[in-house]
Amino acid sequence: MKLFHNRRKEFEKLTLSLGHDLFRLAYWRLGNLQDAEDVVQEAYLRAFRSFHTFQLGTNVKGWMTRILLNVVNDALKKRVRQPDILAIDDECDELVSLQDHSAASRDPEVQLIEGEIRPDLLDALQRLPTSLLHPLLLRELEDMTYAEIATTLDIPTGTVMSRLFRARRVVRDRLTKKVKGIVQSEVTDHELQ
Repeated sequence: MKLFHNRRKEFEKLTLSLGHDLFRLAYWRLGNLQDAEDVVQEAYLRAFRSFHTFQLGTNVKGWMTRILLNVVNDALKKRVRQPDILAIDDECDELVSLQDHSAASRDPEVQLIEGEIRPDLLDALQRLPTSLLHPLLLRELEDMTYAEIATTLDIPTGTVMSRLFRARRVVRDRLTKKVKGIVQSEVTDHELQ
């Protein structure tokens, strides 16, 4: 029992400070508060179960991030296989939406995170393939170095750099097209008046 207690304390000491960063990454990836919370909780559970394999002195943030990304990928695959069951009744959907919005509006952390995310940027990021999205999120949100990203994703550093370049270019192009479309629409509307 004492061994378990010591193991738990060591795990908490190394990982609890990462919770906010993991949540932010999950929220950016999933775009849903509840899903992000569930994924982070599952990631911590998986990490604790496999804590005996973690080598002390190595990058705990990279290790936890890798576990989180695996859980996120599992959640996204599950989403594709199982459509929402809540779509039974429009009133039920409205009630759930109001409850989510009400709970989120009271939580300052959620307000801050939602304020950081522009819907057009979130849309552009969610359309990226995972191979481009994960390096971009790790670099821009988690401020990881190329070497840390390479270790976390188990890919060469050169691949990290090329994927970051491509991801940034794709996001920039999508946002530019969206802005041009909005400007074009406004010009057309103005010309009709």
